[in-house]
Amino acid sequence: MGAAIKRSQRALLAGSLVLSGAVTTALLGGALPASAASVVQTIGVGSAPSGVSSDGTHVWVTNLGGNTVTELNASTGAFVQTIGVGNSPYGISSDGTHVWVANAGFPGNTVSELSASTGAVVQTIGIANSPSGVSSDGNHVWVTSVGGNTVTELSASTGAIVQTIGVGNSPYEISSDGTHVWVANYGGNTVTELSASTGAVIQTIGVGNSPFGISSDGTHVWVTSVGGNTVTELSASTGAFVQTIGVGSAPYGVSSDGTDVWVTNVSGSTVTQLSALTDAVIQTIGVGRSPLGVSSDGHSSWVANQLDNTVSEIAISFSVATTNLPPATRGTA
Repeated sequence: MGAAIKRSQRALLAGSLVLSGAVTTALLGGALPASAASVVQTIGVGSAPSGVSSDGTHVWVTNLGGNTVTELNASTGAFVQTIGVGNSPYGISSDGTHVWVANAGFPGNTVSELSASTGAVVQTIGIANSPSGVSSDGNHVWVTSVGGNTVTELSASTGAIVQTIGVGNSPYEISSDGTHVWVANYGGNTVTELSASTGAVIQTIGVGNSPFGISSDGTHVWVTSVGGNTVTELSASTGAFVQTIGVGSAPYGVSSDGTDVWVTNVSGSTVTQLSALTDAVIQTIGVGRSPLGVSSDGHSSWVANQLDNTVSEIAISFSVATTNLPPATRGTA
């Protein structure tokens, strides 16, 4: 989901909590093997859930058809509340303090800022040309405008607009790892890399057919190609192409927690689990119909099933052979 960010900070990058692989390994006392995972519950939310973001304490889900956000408890999956936001909310990102919601519909063209502790709407910020993807790294908030081929940078502390940056054609999803910002340009078959400190364009990288979802865990960058049924892996330090990995049909969302990579396959109603350490496909997991957004907090992976109006919780378990520490407990630091 670059900068190594401590779990206690609950830094959420690219609409998903990104935990540095180095931090994960240090916490558990050795290298982690591939994890086994399974769906443990399916939770009803609002109409046409699309985006999802877990900060490790709360899970936030955008309901595209209901103009609302559903808040769930990350430790139990229990419903907490429904919050009214702008028109056609799609992308969402929590940094543990603020929750940022991209309202793509017209009239709308706004970003809603919520309090992560209460869910209350703090303010509504105008962003032109159908804001879609959003990613907060705790200092900056990055919002794609799919209709304007731009990224807008906001201050995470105030919500003030800092600048607007031109990127590729039809940018949808975006992911900041605190050092680099990665933008998937659906219409241009490219990824734009920005500097998180300045917003300057560093490079444009050719990737697969119709890139949509993107997630950086600080070491790797993972990009879904809807038209190619693949995930492209890039190096987060250089942007260099590493490899292309076959996944399911019409992959949209992607979230890396530093150990596993989770990819939603819309046409197959499945999630592909990859190892972030070896790049191997671990398994394919059946979820609800038309899974779009996905967010892993390291304990659970949360999947928004748009046609079922549900969220699937996939519980992650680890078998740690190199340490005597017990498996990680869901919902705790």
